[in-house]
Amino acid sequence: MVVPKISEVLEEKGQISDELDYALMKYLLENRGTGYTPCQPQLVRLEDGSEVIKVNIDNTFVSKDNNTLMGLGIVGKMFIDSKTLNVVYATPKDELEANIEKLKNSGITPQPRPKGKY
Repeated sequence: MVVPKISEVLEEKGQISDELDYALMKYLLENRGTGYTPCQPQLVRLEDGSEVIKVNIDNTFVSKDNNTLMGLGIVGKMFIDSKTLNVVYATPKDELEANIEKLKNSGITPQPRPKGKY
């Protein structure tokens, strides 16, 4: 699957509904496994003229003390059709895993994730 090309950012920052957030989390769990959180939604126009919601995929986990939600960083992205809310593209699992390893090997320190939407 080819990564869609963005021709224009229509809304730099936005929020998604709780229902869409739930659906994206469910999609990631069912299709990519645990440890991924959709974040930082944007409304964009693709080169083909379609408007989609782009969200980054963060590698997320619970800290060793089981008390804090942590994030290693952005490891992929998803594009969701803004009319049907169907996933148009999501970074493949093997690429997500490779990007996690790159971040771990780069020496990046995981950061606590804020409560609520981000």
